[in-house]
Amino acid sequence: RIERKFGIFSKLDACSFVANVYDDGNLVSIVTDCSPHATHVAGIAAAFHPEEPVLNGVAPGAQLISCRIGDTRLGSMETGTGLVRALIAAVEHKCDLINMSYGEPALLPDYGRFIDIVNEVVDKHRIIFISSAGNNGPALNTVGAPGGTSSSIIGIGAYVSPAMAAGAHCVVQPPSEGMEYTWSSRGPTADGDLGVSISAPGGAVAPVPTWTLQSRMLMNGTSMSSPSACGGVALLVSAMKAEGIPVSPYTVRKAIENTASSISDAPEEKLTTGHGLLQVDRAYEYARQAKKLPLVSYRISISQVGKSIPKLRGIYLRGSNSCQQTSEWTVQLNPKFHDDASNLEQLVPFEECLQLHSTDSSVINIPEYILLTNNGRSFNIVVNPVNISSGLHYYEVYGMDCRAPWRGPIFRVPITIIKPIALSGEPPVLSLSKLYFKSGHIERRFINVPIGASWAEVTMRTSAFDTPRRFFLDTVQMCPLKRPIKWESVVTFSSPSIKNFSFPVEGGLTLELSIAQFWSSGNASHEPTCVDFEIVFHGIFIDQKVIALDGSESPMRIVARSLLASERLVPVATLNKIKIPYRPVDSNFCPLPTSRDRLPSGKQIIALTLTYKFKLEDGAEVKPHLPLLNNRIYDNKFESQFYRISDSNKCVYSSGDVYPSYVKLPKGEYTLQLYIRHENVQILEKLKQLVLFIERKLEKKDCIQLSFYSEPDGPIIGNAAFKSSVLVPGYVPFECSLPS
Repeated sequence: RIERKFGIFSKLDACSFVANVYDDGNLVSIVTDCSPHATHVAGIAAAFHPEEPVLNGVAPGAQLISCRIGDTRLGSMETGTGLVRALIAAVEHKCDLINMSYGEPALLPDYGRFIDIVNEVVDKHRIIFISSAGNNGPALNTVGAPGGTSSSIIGIGAYVSPAMAAGAHCVVQPPSEGMEYTWSSRGPTADGDLGVSISAPGGAVAPVPTWTLQSRMLMNGTSMSSPSACGGVALLVSAMKAEGIPVSPYTVRKAIENTASSISDAPEEKLTTGHGLLQVDRAYEYARQAKKLPLVSYRISISQVGKSIPKLRGIYLRGSNSCQQTSEWTVQLNPKFHDDASNLEQLVPFEECLQLHSTDSSVINIPEYILLTNNGRSFNIVVNPVNISSGLHYYEVYGMDCRAPWRGPIFRVPITIIKPIALSGEPPVLSLSKLYFKSGHIERRFINVPIGASWAEVTMRTSAFDTPRRFFLDTVQMCPLKRPIKWESVVTFSSPSIKNFSFPVEGGLTLELSIAQFWSSGNASHEPTCVDFEIVFHGIFIDQKVIALDGSESPMRIVARSLLASERLVPVATLNKIKIPYRPVDSNFCPLPTSRDRLPSGKQIIALTLTYKFKLEDGAEVKPHLPLLNNRIYDNKFESQFYRISDSNKCVYSSGDVYPSYVKLPKGEYTLQLYIRHENVQILEKLKQLVLFIERKLEKKDCIQLSFYSEPDGPIIGNAAFKSSVLVPGYVPFECSLPS
């Protein structure tokens, strides 16, 4: 990074690498690719071919700083250490923009250690942060972290135009109009924010590393739409600098959102496309006109009147109960200046008269005006969803500057209402007949899953088409403090036929069912696909989700009942894994010495290394498990977690972080070292005795098949073995015993 040189390992592999030296020469870091992804992303944003301009990226010649966050040991998965070091490098090198084409699902939106540092990078150091929204569509609530879930980051959806379909994707008959890719993630977030800010082209033929033995290739994803947008914003920033226009993440975001070109007239499509397709020329004109306006972001925090719930970024009513009555919400609107803003020159004079607007006054009622000063202002919104139809509805409350209406919406309050349908029958059934699909068409249904349902069975029948058709089937349920409960299937019908599926559900929660014909499927045909769809809900309710066997002679009593329809119960239980808890045998704190681990605030990151010992009497497949830390990377207040398993000879067998995996180990003694980072040693102190579980798979010969009995003395006496029974709704629930 100092001499800006790179090497090639050999002509045979054609693999480039760089070397960086840290800690006064005590640490050498050799870095190479873990996939072609980053080179492709960089090429979309800034490839520069002066002799062949057709190969240029969006912002040719923009200077790039490459920060690798993916770890080869994890199959290119990002690590907390890599993420934080990348932010530190971006501040150190005074970057104007960050593009991040990575992401994961999250438990909580706009939360976590990485998000805290991102907020500092944007608010204090004025770096514009752009990131991919995710590739988990077409269902709603699928935006990923951090791009689609974080207020300081501009999340980008993926758009495909007719020209892209014809040129890059070689589609026989391109669509007549552009659209969002079927797989592009959709909003809203769990706390009601829009999720997708804007959209940009999500596919490109762009450069790839030499080790792929080709110069360019086609890739698509929001990983590609993000650098496309970032390159467009780089053009905007370059022009603003040339014109002497102050550059701020706040004003740039407002410029691109308020000038984006709408992709659809349907209000609910904002959850798919955001505010529309990026328009660099319009955004530049907007920035020129707004040159003398304050550099300010308008932050909203929402709470429901009369309820002590966490602060929200939007209003999201999902389910029958929330749609049965009028609700009132308090919106706290706060102007946010950059950290170095002057109190006397910027904060004190700030005053704006805003006229409030609602996109549908029959459902959303608001006051007419508010006067906003630096100390913020609150107002109430009344939402009345009682008389709206079932399905998806999207509204906005927005504020306009009375003195300068050309600015467009100064702030927006997104309001999403999902009103599900209730089912009847034994078992409950939803039948959808004669649904007609063309390329890219999506049908959504929202269902109030009956209490007592635990799985659903689906029958999908297709007819009246010629060429093969590809469909995406998604279901999503939302549960507080859990990731969205998602089931998905991609199915191809080569000819008219019937296919069956089944998937688990949670009773009492609203289910979204999305059926989508893939954007490029059936383009060459003028015949729409006719689909008949049936979903049937079943359920066997067990009184205990977790069954603990205490080892005594007394069996465990289990009560099973069916609430929806007659169901046959055939219980099976097998002990095939064991989990053993361990506490550390040693803990060590170490302030990290290099500048790459010094936060923008100047604080040095501290590493806590915990050492665990375990022994295997026989070879086995094992997996470490840390309940406090696992399955969370962005929505975690600890910025890094990494473990390594080695034997007594220091031979490393496995390493991992957020998503531990099984590894086969021979008989022997092992050491697991866990590495956790944070700037606050007092917080790390609380983890010195962190419990680690080692989960071990039992070999088939060691697995224990458990028996069920219809009488409590059955295990001792040896009779009354239970095999199966038919559960009938309304009758006394069935009881059986599982011996310890």
